[in-house]
Amino acid sequence: MIILGFGMLITGSIIFLILPLSISHENSFWISLFNYFCSVGPFLTFFLLFLHLWLWNTIGRTVLKYDDEKIIVIKKFNLLVATKTYYRTEIIIDIKDFKLEKTRYFTRYHLFSKSTFSLVFIQNNLILRIINWQSYEKSKEIVDLIK
Repeated sequence: MIILGFGMLITGSIIFLILPLSISHENSFWISLFNYFCSVGPFLTFFLLFLHLWLWNTIGRTVLKYDDEKIIVIKKFNLLVATKTYYRTEIIIDIKDFKLEKTRYFTRYHLFSKSTFSLVFIQNNLILRIINWQSYEKSKEIVDLIK
């Protein structure tokens, strides 16, 4: 976690401090601007990669705690989503395939992905997606552990 923050700090300082100062000596504004965008590409790619990994490790993980009567769903970063408790008598645990995902505003077809399955809880005819975008084998393994 510290390494990701350090990587973001280094690539951010290269993008916003070092490259603009080193490229600003060109004769033309347009040439220096073009030169800046061409040289910032690799560093921006690494910055976005570090940012994606950092956000996933900070916000994206889901932890399931379960016992005989309840299942507690905890997001790793509690400021955005509160901890939720589901009682086993009120829910049905299932696996749902979202290869063809329909929402209110669009329909999306995930053609090239095999990780389209989600662990869902069905409560009062409402589908609650708990863990998203994983393979069927991984979903089946989690359902077997919970049941």
